[in-house]
Amino acid sequence: MLEGKYKNSVTVSAFSDYLYFAEENETDDYDIDLYEAKWEYTGKKYGLSLGKQIVRWGKTDQVSPVDTLNPQDFREFIIPDYEERKIPVWMANAKWFSEYFTLEGVLIPFFEESKWDYFGTNWSVFGHVKNELQGAVSDPALKSYINDLSVHETDPDDEAEFAVRLHTTIKNIDLGFTFHWMTEDNPYYKNFPIKNISVNGSFSGSAISSTLGAAVLTDEDVEVEYRKTKAAGFEFETTWEKYGIRGEALWMENQSFLTSSLTSSSHPTVTAVMGVDHTTAGNVYFNFQALYSHIGNYSDDILYFDQDSFSLLGEIKLDLVSDWLQGAIIYNVSLNNNSHYISPYLKYTYVTNLECKVGAGFFLGSENTWFGRYKAYDYLFFNIIYLF
Repeated sequence: MLEGKYKNSVTVSAFSDYLYFAEENETDDYDIDLYEAKWEYTGKKYGLSLGKQIVRWGKTDQVSPVDTLNPQDFREFIIPDYEERKIPVWMANAKWFSEYFTLEGVLIPFFEESKWDYFGTNWSVFGHVKNELQGAVSDPALKSYINDLSVHETDPDDEAEFAVRLHTTIKNIDLGFTFHWMTEDNPYYKNFPIKNISVNGSFSGSAISSTLGAAVLTDEDVEVEYRKTKAAGFEFETTWEKYGIRGEALWMENQSFLTSSLTSSSHPTVTAVMGVDHTTAGNVYFNFQALYSHIGNYSDDILYFDQDSFSLLGEIKLDLVSDWLQGAIIYNVSLNNNSHYISPYLKYTYVTNLECKVGAGFFLGSENTWFGRYKAYDYLFFNIIYLF
């Protein structure tokens, strides 16, 4: 990324991104693009920013239900940090400051979806199912049919979105209330060409091929669309002694979920996160959050999520050598199905302007769970950042 600023009012940045996935299938995906390009003004009573930008709502980390304005890049699932996954979009963001509250309005004229790969990478929606099935069946015609499966995406007819946020402070509690008339950033699978199948969430060859006995093959595409919905949220942040306390909750009129037929169903949802963080006298930092989600009109064919789901997530950090070598662990534990994501790492900052991180990521659980389906793809990483 290359970024430039002019008098704190104009920001322009370019982003060059190359992803290489190599296993049975290879996908080369190179992109160089305008990242952010915005003009902003902040006065005593009014604020305005125009252009391609990221506007962050919500208070919690890793999972932030109220933060609905910008889509995310899931081509590497949740491996990049939450802030790194956000995708800037063209929008107008206006603020009015009064003595008692701030009123914010956002207009997004053009729809931008979250980035997902559908087939052929470790993190794609359907994984390596094409290769897995071709190895599990012997009929050449069926092999060819599976290889030719393709996805057709349909953008919404009405791309515009608008959102409002009321923010105020009562004593030492920051409060926010949001409403977003929106298009879902994540895909709704309207149609899957193989009918009469029922998968359990795993996309291994054995799991899928066992469902093909009664399958009906059609010459259709995987049909993906993006649906309008409404979302209303609440957020708060405060401190108690040396503890930071924050939380947020979001009601969504309809949210899309993948089902066992590999199509989607839409359901009203409520998602809430409550968190606390603290730095001890020994400079140990911990961030602990509890997540709860409820799916209304629940149906048993929804994959990965129960009607009521509970998770624990957060981060623990401590200094190992003075303040230039830090050890940390990021965790996300699903209490419903015993699946987990754990990422320990070391951060080195001894050299001025240089930051190095080395670590690993582990996915644990049954292969039909949200994290467990990636358990064959534990990874190592090395990041280097130099500021100049």
